[in-house]
Amino acid sequence: MIILSMVVPTIVFRFLLPKKVADLDQIKEMRKVRKDMVEYAMLELDKIYLPEALRRQLLYDLKAQLDEVSMKDFLKEMNTTVRRPDLKPHDREFRDEVYRYAFRLERNYLGQIAQSEQKYREGFLKLYRETLMAEILFLGTKED
Repeated sequence: MIILSMVVPTIVFRFLLPKKVADLDQIKEMRKVRKDMVEYAMLELDKIYLPEALRRQLLYDLKAQLDEVSMKDFLKEMNTTVRRPDLKPHDREFRDEVYRYAFRLERNYLGQIAQSEQKYREGFLKLYRETLMAEILFLGTKED
């Protein structure tokens, strides 16, 4: 009786419970979604006017989300950032608005995809939270 009570639920639950997506499959899918999300944001940002310096910085930051930034690019960007004088308030406000728009594009893309891919919901939520955290960290002021 004891052995039967252990074996029957194991076999029955295997057919009744929904199958969980393998972690490796979910990781691969989330990498693809992240890449598609960044490419979507880049394409949408190409449709609006941006000063060249801001466009370059924005593209650098978007590529950094994909770990596609070499050490040479990182050092070049760091050097440019250090040498650049502090932005004027209206320039900083414009830059922040552009980044806010880029983050919104990424979140909207995730929202559209998440509705059609329920099996990766946990991964979508994680990417969504990462995007929100990046926005908070980037756009947060010293007073926050």
